[in-house]
Amino acid sequence: MEKRVFVGSFVDWKKLKKSYTDIKKDLSGVVSGSWVKPENFHITYKFLGNTKVEKINDILHILNKDFNKELEVNITLKGLGVFPNLDDPKVLFFKVLENEILKEIFLNLEEKLYSIGYKKEIKPFIPHITILRIKEVKQAQFVEKLKKYEEKLFLKQETITVNLIESILNPTGAVYKKLN
Repeated sequence: MEKRVFVGSFVDWKKLKKSYTDIKKDLSGVVSGSWVKPENFHITYKFLGNTKVEKINDILHILNKDFNKELEVNITLKGLGVFPNLDDPKVLFFKVLENEILKEIFLNLEEKLYSIGYKKEIKPFIPHITILRIKEVKQAQFVEKLKKYEEKLFLKQETITVNLIESILNPTGAVYKKLN
């Protein structure tokens, strides 16, 4: 049996809900797609995909050994960004400001997961909180609207936990369940 999993950290979505609702309202008519449910807001360190239960046990062992407590990170969410770029936006996200501790968590996880057979990431680690998977966009209006969020502070959070999270895909959107 397999489960679709990733390693990530949830953020305090209740503190983001008002901003999220305001952004959604502000951008309606300018952009459309799949909005992420606020309770699913998280930082992804590594997406592992469909994973056998035996391997999940190995991953849980690593997380329980090396990441078994709340970690002080002092993350700040400020501004909105898009992937891959403004000319062809596919994902809208809350920006997570540069954070050395998050980088250390990512690099440590990369080494530990590599030791049990996972490939290292080729792309650089860019911590972010996805809020919309974009399907259609009115380019000029969208870019203009994003400007007003450049300096907007959305959240400061002092601690996080690192979790193995199962992603259960449903027609109404993904449901995330912590496995540790």
